[in-house]
Amino acid sequence: QAVQDIINQVLEKLEENQVPMRDYALKSSGAAVIRSRTSPSFRNTKGKVFLYSLPVLDYVRSPDLLLEAGAPRKRKTKPENHPGNCWPFPGSQGHVFIKLSVPIIPRAVTMDHVSGATFRRESISRAPKDFAVYGMKEEHEEQGTFLGQFTFLVALNPTQTFQLKEELSGFVNYLRLQVLSNWGHPDCTCLYRFRVHSDPPKDGGKVSV
Repeated sequence: QAVQDIINQVLEKLEENQVPMRDYALKSSGAAVIRSRTSPSFRNTKGKVFLYSLPVLDYVRSPDLLLEAGAPRKRKTKPENHPGNCWPFPGSQGHVFIKLSVPIIPRAVTMDHVSGATFRRESISRAPKDFAVYGMKEEHEEQGTFLGQFTFLVALNPTQTFQLKEELSGFVNYLRLQVLSNWGHPDCTCLYRFRVHSDPPKDGGKVSV
């Protein structure tokens, strides 16, 4: 237990040291999930599967959860991801199609998972592992521009930022997150929050995180 407490303290310190960057995939700023181009939500049909002790039989969680900042911890300004407050999709592979709040040239993305004292082995198996990111100017584009493939090492840090390839010739309005694998759970993968970053605004506007 003492070792676990130390690990939790280190993880929380890593989170606090994260540099806030504007999130262009934030729902409250106008971003949205395009449902018609997003994987279906995980639906429990046997009544035996629980997400972190929370039953998912009577409802299906929305992919919009990925774009929500969540509630802040007491005496802290950084939002906390509570166990089960995620969007689950079936199996280990799925995708989310996101309309960004404004047209941007994306420079980085941030993946968030369960953090702090709630972080445990049970959550790791459902976390995304390998994923790819694509940028699109129009909603109907099939493939888009490949911006990079990454591995989310959730056991090291539940909040990680990844730098994208600089291969875009102009602004994009949409981004597709393609999850290629998870950390071993056979039934579903859980996504807590996904953020998209660009260069700092030139007008000195406030940063939304």
